[in-house]
Amino acid sequence: MHLPRIVIAGERSGAGKSTVTLGILKALEDRGIHTQPFKTGPDYLDPMHHVQATGRPSRNLDTWMFPGAVRQLFCTAAANADISVIEGVMGLYDGVDGIHEEGSTAHLAKMLDAPVILVIDAGGSARSAGAVALGFATYDPDIRLAGVIFNNVGSATHLSMLAASLRGVRCLGGLPREQDIGLSSRHLGLVPAAEDPDTGRYARMAQLVEANIDLDALIAIAEGAADFVGQPTPLAHADGERMARIGVATDSAFNFYYADNLDMLRAQGATLVPFSPLEGTFPDVDGAYFGGGFPELHAARLAANRQVISAVRRACSDGMPVLAECGGLMYLSRNVRDFDGTKHRMAGVFDATVEMTRSLQALGYVETTCIRDTPLARRGTGVRGHEFHYSRITESTEEDYAYYHRRGHGIAGGYDGFVSHETVASYLHIHFGALPAMAERFVEACAAHARR
Repeated sequence: MHLPRIVIAGERSGAGKSTVTLGILKALEDRGIHTQPFKTGPDYLDPMHHVQATGRPSRNLDTWMFPGAVRQLFCTAAANADISVIEGVMGLYDGVDGIHEEGSTAHLAKMLDAPVILVIDAGGSARSAGAVALGFATYDPDIRLAGVIFNNVGSATHLSMLAASLRGVRCLGGLPREQDIGLSSRHLGLVPAAEDPDTGRYARMAQLVEANIDLDALIAIAEGAADFVGQPTPLAHADGERMARIGVATDSAFNFYYADNLDMLRAQGATLVPFSPLEGTFPDVDGAYFGGGFPELHAARLAANRQVISAVRRACSDGMPVLAECGGLMYLSRNVRDFDGTKHRMAGVFDATVEMTRSLQALGYVETTCIRDTPLARRGTGVRGHEFHYSRITESTEEDYAYYHRRGHGIAGGYDGFVSHETVASYLHIHFGALPAMAERFVEACAAHARR
C-alpha cells in the first residue's frame, strides 16, 4: 500500500516536537490534505491536541507495549488519510530503559519504514547543531533521517548558519522564538486540549509552520516513503453474539483513553455510552470503564454528585463488570485527599484513601501477571502496560489484588488492582493492543451481566 508517512522526532524532550507536529498537522489540514496523527509511546495528552488540530482521532503506537499490533493499527488508521504524521517521544533514540531501542521513536520509525524529521533546539548554538544532526543521522544506519527543523531560531542570519552546518541532511527551515503559542503544562504533562479555551493557538502554529518550514518538501518526503506491506484490518471483529452497553466516564476528570481501546470494545460488539461523573447521571449499562485523568482537580464536584456515586457503588456490588484505571481507582476508593490535603468522599467501593503528592510516585512501563481471574484476563496471563501518577494509597484494608508487577510499582510492593466482585481498579494503564483478548473478555463479561 502507498501510505505517505513521516515521523517528527526530537533530539531530546523539550526540543519543540509537539509544537512542530501540531503546526504541521494544522497546516496540512488547512491545505485540504487529510492527515492521520499518531503518537509514539503511551502518552494520552499529546493525542488530545492532535484531535483539536485535525478533527481526527489520534492513535498511539508503542513498540514495547504492543509490538505485534503496531503495524496493523498503523495501517488500519493510515489507510483513510492522505498523510500520516507520527509524533515521537523523548529523544529519537530514547526507549524503554535508556539502553535498548524498544519503545523508542527510532524503533517505531524502523518498524514502519518511515522517514524521520529531526527537531533540534538551536537556542545558544550554531555550527554545533550540525554535529548534533550528523550524530543522529549516523548513529543507526537503518534510520532514514530525511531532514532537520530547527527550533528557537534567533534570526535569518542564525538560520543560515544552522543550515550551513548540516552535513548530508536537508534543512527544512526553522521556527523563530515565540512566546504566545506554547502549550500549558501541569503535573502529568500538557493540559488537556479541551480545558484550554485558546483554540486559536493551532492556527498560529500552522501560520508559523507555513511561514518558516518548507512544507512542500516535507510532503514530498512523506510521499516518498516506501510502499507499506500490510492490510487495513481491525484486530477484532464483532460476531453479533456479545452485545453489551458499556458506560465510559468522559469529562474533565476522566479523559485518558486510547482511541484503539474504544474501537476494539466496539469491534467486540459493545455500544459505548459516554457519561459524566461530574455533572451527569449514571446510564443504563451492562458495564463501565473509568479511565485516567484529573479527578484530584475536580474532587469536590465528583463527591457532590451523589447520584452517580451511589449508582456506581450499587452497580459494583451487584457484580457489574467495571474497569477503572488510575483516576478511576481514585474515584472508586473511599476518600481522596487533594493537593491541599482536603479529604473528599468518593464512591467507597474499596476501603482505601488516595493522597495526592507533590512528587512523582510512579512513571514507566509495567510488566505484570494476573494473579486471579478477572473480567479482563485469566489467572497466569501476562501483559504489558504503563503507570504514571502523583498519588499513593495511604490507608487501605483491601487485601485482594488482580496483578503482580515484575516491573513497576503498582499500589503496594508490586501488587496492583483492587478487586471487588467484577470490579478491577488499578494504577495500571492497558492498551488492548498488548492483549486483544482482554477487550473480548471484558465485553463478554458485560454481555453475561446483561443476560442475568
